Amino acid sequence: MQRKIFYLLLLLAILPVLLTAGTRGKIRGKVVDLQTGEALIGANVYVVGTQSGANTDANGEYQIQNLEAGVYTLKAAYVGYQTITLSGVRVNADLTSYVNFELPSEDIQVGTVEIVAQKPLVQRDNTNAVRITTQEDIAALPSRGVQGIIGLTAGVAFYKDRNGDDQVVIRGGRIDEVGFYLDGVSIKSPIAAGTVVTLNQDVLEEIQVQSGGYSAEFGNSNAGIVRQQMRSGTDQYKVSYEYITDNVTFKSRKNAFDGKQRLGAYWWGYNEQSFTTSGPVPFAKDIAKFFFNFNYGFNRGNAGWNDPINVGWIKDPVAQDSFYLVHPGGPFQGNESNRYSYAGTLSLDLKPFIVRFGVNYSWKPGHNGGQNGLGTMLQTRRGTNNNWDGLYTAKITHVINPNLYYELNAGYLSYGGETYDQALGKDPWVYGDSLLNAQAGWVWTRSKADLNTFETGQYTAADSRYYYQRGITVWNFGFTKDGSLPGGNNFGVSWNKRTGLTLAGNLVYMLGKVHTIKIGGSFEKYTIRNWNAVGVADLANKLYTYKKANPTATAAQIEQYKIDQQI
Repeated sequence: MQRKIFYLLLLLAILPVLLTAGTRGKIRGKVVDLQTGEALIGANVYVVGTQSGANTDANGEYQIQNLEAGVYTLKAAYVGYQTITLSGVRVNADLTSYVNFELPSEDIQVGTVEIVAQKPLVQRDNTNAVRITTQEDIAALPSRGVQGIIGLTAGVAFYKDRNGDDQVVIRGGRIDEVGFYLDGVSIKSPIAAGTVVTLNQDVLEEIQVQSGGYSAEFGNSNAGIVRQQMRSGTDQYKVSYEYITDNVTFKSRKNAFDGKQRLGAYWWGYNEQSFTTSGPVPFAKDIAKFFFNFNYGFNRGNAGWNDPINVGWIKDPVAQDSFYLVHPGGPFQGNESNRYSYAGTLSLDLKPFIVRFGVNYSWKPGHNGGQNGLGTMLQTRRGTNNNWDGLYTAKITHVINPNLYYELNAGYLSYGGETYDQALGKDPWVYGDSLLNAQAGWVWTRSKADLNTFETGQYTAADSRYYYQRGITVWNFGFTKDGSLPGGNNFGVSWNKRTGLTLAGNLVYMLGKVHTIKIGGSFEKYTIRNWNAVGVADLANKLYTYKKANPTATAAQIEQYKIDQQI
């Protein structure tokens, strides 16, 4: 007997840790007679445009479960009574919306009754501090970007990480103590703080920020959690397009750095376009709905000068260097970035199964090695810096009976990036070779100081070929010479990819009208790959030295040498 009690207590202690994040909410309420207030037994309440609904019990109460976060229209009907339509009913993930109906008798002559629901002042089943930002709130806020919207929530602040990026902090916790979820799947970085999925605010149905007191299904989140739910398909076809730009005079990109102001301001190159469509799937309108969004963003960065600079020719007789420097004003060059984002959901109502697929993918091609101050104003050579991230989800919910259902959830996360020189490509052995750089269109020149040192015999032939183009020094200030490798002398080739697999399941049982028993488990696996080759002049020099010492080496032997160098 004692052993059974021990195992029972152990089970109760473990189960809450295994729970996984839910994404669905429910509606409950009561249907009564408008005049007498008596409960109407067997009244039908259903969600318009779906197959979800319920009948009232002996007390006139009903409950509808497994509804995705969103806005719905409800109808209540009963024999001998007029039908009531209630629109604008908001359902939040893992929360209950309360909707009551008062039906007038058919003897009372009134027109069609349609009511618009109002947001309750208090969420009755909240047991912790939950702050919800709905799709309607997002559209009305004077802020662009999901992180900016989250930052408007009470208790949320930002803290810069070691890369200078703003990370969410909740109630003074550390940046790595905040959990991030999208459609019930964790999108938190497995090795650092913050989220790794790029989200466009137009794809979100709601954002929940919970600061303490949340249930045990959210692990590794001591400070708080941020839950985000993607939008679902609508009953009717909808299309929208949004265009945002700071190019108020619509000048061409070739004139982006002409230094001229329009309406008293420079054109910094901010450009965002968002296309959204949703509705029922053709030929399957009763069971399938879709949502899709495409978002394009372009930005030249926020670095630059408000005033033009023209210092003319400057020469240092000691360093024997000189240059001509001019900047027309406005943004610096070489910091452009693009973003192409695709997001969508597909919902299938296959009673008793409910299936939902989701995807959120972003491709962000850009540059590095651009101008970032006076010392880099001469540089026009750019590096390629491409990044991507994506989340793919699938969820199946099986409703066994009105009080019992289970759900299975799978998510695949993938993100990474690559960096290399546009002209030289992805072979790290060629980066420090001045001849190959010249063939790619970038001729490295020597200063008089370099040539004097070479003539004294301090440089070898290999040094002459495999020596970085040095910078310019004027009065002990360093400047990058045009044609140098973008990002500095240690610039090379780098690549990284991180993937994550999440499998989860929940079993939910409604114990009476108020209490719910939820049991579940989850499995997460991450794979982290990083590869980089820097200090590439040394690599090229090693290859030159090997070929010189082994003039008869075959191509296979040369490739093996590269492998031995762990490249």
